[in-house]
Amino acid sequence: MGSSSSPNIQHFPAPPIAGKTRPSPRSVESELQSIFTADNTAITEVAKWIEENNTLIRTNPIRRDRLAQRIRIRLDRVRKLYLAFIEKYPNHARARAAHGSFLTHLDDQQGALRELKASAKLAPFNAAVQNNIATHLGTIALESGRHARVGELLDAYQKAIRLAPRTPLYRHNYAIALSLFQKQAASHLESSPREVTEEALKQITEALRLDQNNFEIAADLAETHHHFKPLPREQTLAAWKHAATLATTDDQRGWAELQMAIVNIETNHFEEAKRHLEKVNVEIYAKLKQRLLGAIEQTPNQKPAKP
Repeated sequence: MGSSSSPNIQHFPAPPIAGKTRPSPRSVESELQSIFTADNTAITEVAKWIEENNTLIRTNPIRRDRLAQRIRIRLDRVRKLYLAFIEKYPNHARARAAHGSFLTHLDDQQGALRELKASAKLAPFNAAVQNNIATHLGTIALESGRHARVGELLDAYQKAIRLAPRTPLYRHNYAIALSLFQKQAASHLESSPREVTEEALKQITEALRLDQNNFEIAADLAETHHHFKPLPREQTLAAWKHAATLATTDDQRGWAELQMAIVNIETNHFEEAKRHLEKVNVEIYAKLKQRLLGAIEQTPNQKPAKP
């Protein structure tokens, strides 16, 4: 994430340092931008190192440990830049938020949350900060399996939406959180699981209205239908068909066709499922395609269900 996650966070000028001339806002901004550049450069380099050594780090523990040490050293240089800046300007909300995002790359989840919350106190009406806090809490919940703070993350997403109702990202993220933590959301919102799914569908539908050509939002909207029981076949297929029209890559088109095949398999429309699978010619989905075809062949009485 690095600094790229905080372009909309409000900037609060730092207080003057006793006994020293207060730096101009331009010089402070220039210093922060240089840290952002160092942040992005380091993250890009680390991603490249991991990609170049992807096979070795899975099979060679020594190489994996050496690479991990190299990454820590590289990222620590950027961490020190953030710490030096924040020591001088502790009330700089944008820097605190960017530092919090950066700390996730060091697996310092608590440190990241501390910085994001510090930023929220300095910029209480900034939607981007609330979104980042919620997203970070969601990551912690998924990685730890502990869901005690799901209510807190839902509240943060709701606040982000209230502050910036026309930003599709926040509605999209909130909808995904409702689906991921449906049980906890139902308890926190005092709703039924179905009502939670209906709210998720409402939010992501609005997100797509605000960003009409976004394949990821359209695909997640279609995926939201899968949380209804029984599965609403026609609505789900229509949503995936619409997502397919927004696809810009073969991978995206292949994924939409696979999902339409799955919907038809789950609703016993096997011949239609096969027709969708015939359109999937992307190598990364080859194994999944074969598994689905195998599942169809092993299903007795494969007569198409009546519409």
